[in-house]
Amino acid sequence: MRNDANDDFDNVPSLRADSLDDDDFVPTAATSVRSRNTPVVKVKSASTGPLWALVGALLIAFAGLAWWSFQQISLMGQQLVATQESFARISEEAAGRLQDISGKFVANEASVNNGSEALKLQIKQLETQLLEQGKQQVGVAGQATELDKRLAQMTASTTDLSNANAKLQGQVQALTDAVASLKAAQGEAAKRDAEIRELVADVAALKKQGNPSAAIARLEQDLVVLKSAQDNQPGNSDAPTNKEFDVFRIQTTRNITTLQSQVQNLNQRLNAPAAVTPIGQ
Repeated sequence: MRNDANDDFDNVPSLRADSLDDDDFVPTAATSVRSRNTPVVKVKSASTGPLWALVGALLIAFAGLAWWSFQQISLMGQQLVATQESFARISEEAAGRLQDISGKFVANEASVNNGSEALKLQIKQLETQLLEQGKQQVGVAGQATELDKRLAQMTASTTDLSNANAKLQGQVQALTDAVASLKAAQGEAAKRDAEIRELVADVAALKKQGNPSAAIARLEQDLVVLKSAQDNQPGNSDAPTNKEFDVFRIQTTRNITTLQSQVQNLNQRLNAPAAVTPIGQ
């Protein structure tokens, strides 16, 4: 560490030059050295040709560099002009495209507006159709109730028709049986009429022959028996008479006419729901 306060400056030498500072040297004898005479060599001066050649080459190089730079600058100028022209052409094309795009945008906007108007009109039409369909649904609900009632009526009518048809079939079967019985009775009556005619002919023949009283009496008794049997046949048998057959035929015709009218009314009721207007038309 430095301690300037304690430094000792007593032994610092003086910096002045005085006579006491001369050094005392012991004089010595002079010594001399003799040398030979050296020959003088003449040095030729250097040639400046290469230097001028170098300077010429440098000048030629600088001239070539200047010409190349000029050519490059000219080429860059041409490229700059071509670039400016291309930029101008691109800007013109861009302006044309922008105009086309703006025209298309305006046309699209107009078409969108027209489409929105048409869409609004369609929405209004759909709302109107929905209201009409709602009204039609209310009407259809009423018609469905009425159709249910008609269906119940038609079901009842169908049941009545089935019962009437079964009854009619029974009557037809009874009529068929009665007709068969009547035909059988008519056949027996015709047979007895033929026997009576034969007996009458026999009686007449016997009367012509003479006096066969016993045979005539026997034939007359047989004739009386046949007549009584013929007279008692309609009252004793269950076969219907012609009058009963006519009455049954009239009643059957009336029943068939009634059934035909009921079937026609049923068909009209079944075809009536087809006239209901469909929903959405």
